[in-house]
Amino acid sequence: MYMPRVYSGARDKILDATERVILRDGPHGVSVDAVLAESGMSKGGFFHHFPTKAALLGGLLERLSRAVAAPAAASMRGASRLRGRALRAQIAVAFDLPPPERERTRALVLALLAGVMESQDVAAKARKANRDALAIASGEGVDRGAALCVQLALDGYFLGEAFKTIKLERDDREALRATLHTLVDATSTRPARHGRAHKETRP
Repeated sequence: MYMPRVYSGARDKILDATERVILRDGPHGVSVDAVLAESGMSKGGFFHHFPTKAALLGGLLERLSRAVAAPAAASMRGASRLRGRALRAQIAVAFDLPPPERERTRALVLALLAGVMESQDVAAKARKANRDALAIASGEGVDRGAALCVQLALDGYFLGEAFKTIKLERDDREALRATLHTLVDATSTRPARHGRAHKETRP
């Protein structure tokens, strides 16, 4: 269920209205006119904060990314094992968030899709974020192929939930989570590069 918020200013009011529109109408439903109708703002007030639709979506992505990153960061701080810490935090975000925060994650996925349709720059930033996440997982000792499988599985799960095409029962959710954790723990069986032995980062 969408939870209303107290606004600190016109910019937040516009972004909050955009979030409601994207959750209700999907990425194709986001337009300046739709956000104006939802927010009650004037065109002058809107364009003062967001000169283009791309700027609006960029602002929404930035805000939602911060909101979703907070529980992931908390999970990483509480982790007792270094290996796969970042991927485990991503798994926790996918499976453990309460309903209000899950709706924000859904809004983030839909906003990302809308942003990619609007701007190649958004797509480039998303690709970079994925590369950076993969590099972090590899640096924490996770097999690169396993890290890719976890990332792609989580992307598919987020997309399915965002479009409401996936609704897993509890047993299936726990089975998926367990499999993803097994992948994080997997030891690489690929030959080491340059003839060097593979060194596993111990928990």
